[in-house]
Amino acid sequence: MRRIFVLAFLGYFLLAGAWALALPTNGTYDEKQHLVRAYAVWDGQFLPHGTAVDGTGLTVGAFDAPRSLLPGNVDCAWRPKPYKPVSCQQPVSDRTRVPMPSSAARYSPVYYLLVGLPLRISPDRTGLVWARLLSAAFSALLLAAALAIALRNRVLTVALVLVATPMAMNLAGSINPNGLEISAGVLVFVSLLALLRDGPSRALSATFGIASFLLLTIRQLGPLLWLLAVVACVVVCGSWRSLLRDRIVLWCGGLGLVGYVGWLLVAGRSDAGTPASLRTGMGVGAILSGIAHTRYQFYLQQVVGQFDYGETTISRLAVAVWYLLFLALVVPALWRGGNRLRLAIVGLVLACAVILVGLEIHYVPLVGWFGQSRYVLPIGVGAVLLAGFSRGFALPPWAGVVLVSVPVLVELYALARVMTRFQVGISAGLNPLHGTWLPAVGPVTPLVSCFVGGVLLAVIVGTSSVRQPPVPSTVNTASN
Repeated sequence: MRRIFVLAFLGYFLLAGAWALALPTNGTYDEKQHLVRAYAVWDGQFLPHGTAVDGTGLTVGAFDAPRSLLPGNVDCAWRPKPYKPVSCQQPVSDRTRVPMPSSAARYSPVYYLLVGLPLRISPDRTGLVWARLLSAAFSALLLAAALAIALRNRVLTVALVLVATPMAMNLAGSINPNGLEISAGVLVFVSLLALLRDGPSRALSATFGIASFLLLTIRQLGPLLWLLAVVACVVVCGSWRSLLRDRIVLWCGGLGLVGYVGWLLVAGRSDAGTPASLRTGMGVGAILSGIAHTRYQFYLQQVVGQFDYGETTISRLAVAVWYLLFLALVVPALWRGGNRLRLAIVGLVLACAVILVGLEIHYVPLVGWFGQSRYVLPIGVGAVLLAGFSRGFALPPWAGVVLVSVPVLVELYALARVMTRFQVGISAGLNPLHGTWLPAVGPVTPLVSCFVGGVLLAVIVGTSSVRQPPVPSTVNTASN
């Protein structure tokens, strides 16, 4: 078990670490906002000092931070159009402290305390890379723990590789709490399902408690997502009273909720002020129509891979292949599983949709399209993980390896596509080895890291499922 955990940690760390090494500063969603926040937390600035206007025109909280923390022209690769290689950024060595805006200025400090120290020591590109690698390592720890728990079920190990989509690994390897939040969501599902299936266990209780604390405290939607995940697992397993008798679970869950509410009281209201130029005035009908006609495509694409600030996409065929792999697990589970399992899987998918629609209805009139599928991935992964847990069909070792080998190739292609976008240009053919800008470690190292990490996970899947424990009747019976 320990050996598998170490190999799984290396596999996930190399996947996420590849993105950490390959991306430029601000190379994924809102990274500049989060790295300023991470620096500030380790500098003792838990709340902002005044406000400032960020690059989008929003008035947000500001912190005193060295100029070197961000390059000059930090947004130039994606705004204004046309999109450009990231060589347009200008390195800054001046460490004079100036007010720096951050839309994450009042976010919970939990994630930033985990990853921000390298930025405080070296507030520049070097510190950023080390902070990203810390973020990748914490996500890898959570995902490796989930894989170690799932070893007796090959279908579930396959599901754990599939939910580590290029988008999830991109976020895990950047300064963005969303990546660790997704990994925590994965571990919440796997550890709770095992706890409800196998009965009380200090190790499982502690694992579930730690994952719950992180999911509850990292981002604003945490308590809602945690509650939905727990309800889905309880529905499938038909048992919940044991959780109320588990002191470790109660302590960790209680601390998470207290921490969440406590921070809300301390942080106060958001500093954000919306300029009139961003207000759309769209009504509910127009918003729903926009979602039904075009916006849903963005939601579906982003689950697998729509990168940077949404302008960098990968082949639709690659996205379709990944969804087919999802369906290869989910459809048999829906077909052969019981009503409880169907209710939980369909319920999670519908919950994700409702949350996204609710976010759009609230925010579109104020700032334009806002909802992103990455926000609900911490519970969206549950649809695939529940299918894997149900073991609706047998999966021989060779089939498991095939099912995870394809994602490895897609992951490698996605990384190469994004590297090409930043190094050469968004319209260039696949060319990750050259460009006007290159990663500090060179372009080969991230690609090799991604490939080796994927191979390690494929090996684990191929050697898993040494023995099969009995499946709870609530999961395995079609008539329940």
